[in-house]
Amino acid sequence: MKRPKIKKLLAYFILFSIACGPGPLDFTEYFTIFYPEAANNPSATQPYFYTNDFLNQQYSMLNSAQLADSLNIESWYNYTDKKIDKAAIKKGLYEKTLGEEFASQLRKIGKTEAADYVLLAQEADKETEKFSTYWEPAEPVNEQLLADLRDVALINADKSKSDFIKERYGFQLMKMDAKANDWRSLFSDYEKFQEEVKTKTYISEWSQSRYAGALLYQGDTAKSVLEFAKVFEKSPTRRNQADLSVRRLTRQHFKEALGLCQSEEEKLMVYALQAIQPFQDGLELLTQMTAINPNHPMLELVMAREINKNEVNFYAEKNGGLYSHNLDVLDENYKIDTNKVQTITNQSKTYFQSLLAFNESLLRNETLNEKAFWLTTAAYLHYIGGNYLAMKPLLSRAEDESPDSPSLQNQIKLFKTLYFLETEAIDAEEESLLEQIAQFKKTDNFRDNNVLVLLTDKLRDKYLNIEKAPAKSWLQSCFQGKEQNIDTRKIKAFLAENIPAVKENDYSYMNGTSEARLLEIQEPQLLEATIDFINSEDLSSADEQLITLSGINKSNLLMAYGRKLIRTQQYEKALAVFKQCEASHFFEGAFMHYFSPIPRQFIIGEEIDEGLLSPIYFLENAVKNQKEVIDNPKNARAWYELGLAAYNMSYWGKGWLFSDREWSSMEIQYGEPTSEDYFTNTYAKECFEKALAANPEAELGAKICYMGALCERNQYFVAYTNGKPNTYKQEELDYYRIKMETSVKPTFQSFFKRLKNKYDETAYESQVIKECMSYVSFKLQ
Repeated sequence: MKRPKIKKLLAYFILFSIACGPGPLDFTEYFTIFYPEAANNPSATQPYFYTNDFLNQQYSMLNSAQLADSLNIESWYNYTDKKIDKAAIKKGLYEKTLGEEFASQLRKIGKTEAADYVLLAQEADKETEKFSTYWEPAEPVNEQLLADLRDVALINADKSKSDFIKERYGFQLMKMDAKANDWRSLFSDYEKFQEEVKTKTYISEWSQSRYAGALLYQGDTAKSVLEFAKVFEKSPTRRNQADLSVRRLTRQHFKEALGLCQSEEEKLMVYALQAIQPFQDGLELLTQMTAINPNHPMLELVMAREINKNEVNFYAEKNGGLYSHNLDVLDENYKIDTNKVQTITNQSKTYFQSLLAFNESLLRNETLNEKAFWLTTAAYLHYIGGNYLAMKPLLSRAEDESPDSPSLQNQIKLFKTLYFLETEAIDAEEESLLEQIAQFKKTDNFRDNNVLVLLTDKLRDKYLNIEKAPAKSWLQSCFQGKEQNIDTRKIKAFLAENIPAVKENDYSYMNGTSEARLLEIQEPQLLEATIDFINSEDLSSADEQLITLSGINKSNLLMAYGRKLIRTQQYEKALAVFKQCEASHFFEGAFMHYFSPIPRQFIIGEEIDEGLLSPIYFLENAVKNQKEVIDNPKNARAWYELGLAAYNMSYWGKGWLFSDREWSSMEIQYGEPTSEDYFTNTYAKECFEKALAANPEAELGAKICYMGALCERNQYFVAYTNGKPNTYKQEELDYYRIKMETSVKPTFQSFFKRLKNKYDETAYESQVIKECMSYVSFKLQ
C-alpha cells in the first residue's frame, strides 16, 4: 500500500479536530436505519442494543445500577410506611457520613432493627469497598473488624422476624465473606438465607449474583455461567453485572453450562445471555431460543442486534470512513474502493437472507403471539434483498397488529415510505410523498439523521429519474414565459438534498452534509435557477411544500450564488444578487469583523477612499472600473483599481468574504492541488498587465508593479505547493526547494524586474524597499 500523503494526513487531523467541537462527537455513530427500540426490550436491556461501544454506557439508557438504586430507595420508603422522605433515605444509604442520621430517623418511627442494620452495613462497606486502582494499591482490610461485624450480622439476622431485614443481612454477609476470601462461608450463607427468607425480593437476586461470582472465582465456570444466566433473566438490577462477569468467556463455557441445565427454561436463559455477547453471529442462538419459546422477551432484541450489526456491512460505503467501524473499503490512495465495498455488501446480503429465512419460519409458527415486530423485520429484509413488492402486505399486516410501541410504529412508517419511493411514480403522488418524508424531519439522534439522509437521497434520485417533461408540464409550469437552461428536475433534486442538510450552528452528524457545503459545490447556473424557482409566482402546492421542507436559507442561497459570480469576475451580476440580501448582512457579523478594502501586505502610498470601507460600495466601485476598462481600455488607473479589487476578493485579500464563506491559512498546503483564479490571481494579474500596457504615470506604475509582484508571489506559492513531493525525506525536500528557487522562481518575478528597471526612482519604490524584504533581496541580486 502506498504511504499516505502528508497533505491527506494533516487534512484528516484538522477535520477530526474540528469535528470534536462545538458538540460532543458520538463515537458510536454508524449508518443504520433500523431502530433497536422497535424491539421488545425488557427493563435495563437497552445497553444490549448493538454498538461498537461494547460496554454501551449511554447516559440516556436505564441501566442496572440506576435501576438498583431507585428500586432500593423505593423499597425502604415503603418499609418506613412513607414516614421518611426519599431524599433522606438516599443520603442515609449511599452517603457514608449520614448513616447515623438515617438510623436515628428509623428509631424515631420504631424501626430499631433496621437502624442497627444500617449502621452495621455502613461499617461493613468501609472494609468491603477497599479496592486497588491503577494508580494506588488498596488500603489494608481490618480483618478482625470484618470478622466481628460478620458475627454481629449473623446474630441480628437470626433474631430478626422481618424478611426485609433478614434478606439484607444475608447480602451483607456474602459481601464480607467475599472480601475475606472465605468462600465456604459464602456458599453456606447463600444456602442458609435462600432457605430462611420466605418473601424474596431483588436483594436475593443480588445475593445470587454474588454466589455466581464466587463460583467463577473458584473455577466452577460452567455452573457460574448458569447462575449468571438466571440472574440476567430475572434480575434487571443485576443484568449488567451478570453480562460483564461472563463477557470474557468462550463459546465452550456456555456449551458446558448448557450441559448442567435441568430444564428447557434454564437452557433458554443460557442462550439469552450468550446471544447478547459481542464478536459473534447470533442466528444460531436465535434459532435455539425460538425452538424453546418463540415468545421469549429477549428474542426481538437479539434479532435487532443481528440486523444492526449486519447493516454496518450492508451500508459499507457510508460506514467505511467512520470512527466506529474500521471497514476495509479504501484503496491505496485512501479513496473508496467500489470492489471492496461490493464484496462486503454481498457478504451482508448472504447473512440477511439467512435472517429472512429464520424470520419467515418464525412467522409461520402458530404459537407466536406478537407478530408486528417480525412482520416489520421481514419487510425490511425483503427491502434489503430488493424484493420491494413483498414489503406492502407485510407492513399492512404489521399495522393491523396495532403495536403499542411508538418506535415500532415509526419503523413501520419508515418502511412504508421507502416502499413508496421504490415503487410509486412521483408525478401524481408528490404531495403525499413529501408529507411522508416530513414526518422524519426532526432528528434527535444519528439514526434519525440516517433515515432522513436515506429518504432524501432516494427522493433526489426520484426527481432526477423522472422522464424529461415537455413544456408546460407539471415540472415546467413555474417557468412559463421564461427561458430556462436548468432542468427543473435538477432544481427539485437539489432542494431534496437540502432537507437533511445541517443548517448553520446545528449539530452535525458524520453521515450527511451541511447546507453550506451543498451550496458551495453547486454550479452557479443551478443556484440561479433555484433562486428563480423559489421566487416564481406559479408554484404548485407540492413545489411550495418541497421548498419549505428543504429549509433552504434564501439569504445563504443568494450569497452562495453571488460568490460564484465573483469568482468568475461577473461583478455587476454579483452586485445585483448581493443587493437582494438584507443590507445588515454586509455591516454585521463576518463582514464587520473581517472585511477591509485594503489587502494584506498592501503598501498604501496614497489616501484611500473611505467609502470603500462599505462592502457594497467597494463592489460598486469594482463594477464601475470593470465597465470603465471596457469603454476605455487605456485607463491605467481603472485597470489598477479593478485588479486591486479582484486581488482583495481573492484568497489573498481581505475582501475574501465576497468569494467564500470561510477562510483558512492551510487551504492550499493541505487541500487538493488547485489552479482556480481565487488562489492564483490570474485575473488580477491580467488587470495589472493591462494597466502597465496603458502607460501609467510613474508613481502609479510602481504601485501596479508591486501588486503584480504579489500576484506572481502567490502563483509561485501555489505552483510550489502543487508540485511538492510526497515524501518525508529531507534530502528530497531540499532538492525540490533548491530546484524551484533557482529554476522556477525567477519566472515569477517579471513585475519585480519592471519595478526595479523602470520605476526605481519613484517615491513608492522607496517605500517598497522599506517594507518589502523580498523586493530588497531581489534588487540586491
